[in-house]
Amino acid sequence: MPKVARSQEDRELIREKILEEALSLISERGFASFSMRKLASRLGMSATTIYHYYSNKDELYLMILTKGFDMLYQRLASIFETAADPARKLEEMIRAYIDFGLNQSHYYNIMFTSDAPKYRDYVGTEIEPVAYFEKQTALKLIDIASLGLKEMVRETSCMPPDQIRYIVIKIWSTLHGIISLYNSRVLPEVDDQPEEVVERIARDILDPILSSMTTAGTARKAALGRRGAL
Repeated sequence: MPKVARSQEDRELIREKILEEALSLISERGFASFSMRKLASRLGMSATTIYHYYSNKDELYLMILTKGFDMLYQRLASIFETAADPARKLEEMIRAYIDFGLNQSHYYNIMFTSDAPKYRDYVGTEIEPVAYFEKQTALKLIDIASLGLKEMVRETSCMPPDQIRYIVIKIWSTLHGIISLYNSRVLPEVDDQPEEVVERIARDILDPILSSMTTAGTARKAALGRRGAL
C-alpha cells in the first residue's frame, strides 16, 4: 500500500519537532557527540526519515542557531520599533537580552558559548550557504543594537559616532559574561543572590550611559538656549 503524502503543514510540524529534539540533545551532550542516529533514537524514528527533512547534523545545528538568533532579534527589533525614548529603548533591549539568555538558556548556550563549528569552518563546503544565512541572522543583533545607540548619539551627542560598534561589543561582552556565569551555575556557587547580582550589573552598565545622556542633553539644551539669546 503506497504511503500517503504528508501535507506541507505536517512536514513543518515534523521539521520543528526534529529541530527541538536536536536542540535538547546538543544542549545535554554537546555538538561533538551529537549524531543523527542518536537523534533518531530519541525521536523514535529512523535516521533515514530525518534525512528527508535535514541533509545532515550540521544543517540541523545551523538551523538551531538561526532560529535562536532570529528569536532574539525579533525581541530587540520590537523594542526598537515601539519604544520612543532612546534611553528606555536601550534599557529594554538590555533587559530583553538578559531575559533571553537566562530563560532560553538552551538556545543561548549553543548560540554564544558552544565550541561547535562557526561560519568560517563551513566556508568552501556544500553547507556554506546555510552557514552564511545563519551568520547574517546573527549579525542583525549587532546592527539593531548599534541603531539604538545611534539614536542616542543623534539626540544627545553623548559619545563619538565612530565608537558605537565598540560600545555595543563592550556592553555585549559584559552581559555575556554574567549570563554565562549564571547559566553554568557558577554564579549561584559564589553568591547566594545571583539574580540580584545580574540586576546590579545591568544597572552598572546602564547608569553611566544614561547619566552621560542626561548630561549631554542638558549641555546641548543650554548651548541652544545661549544661541537663541544671541
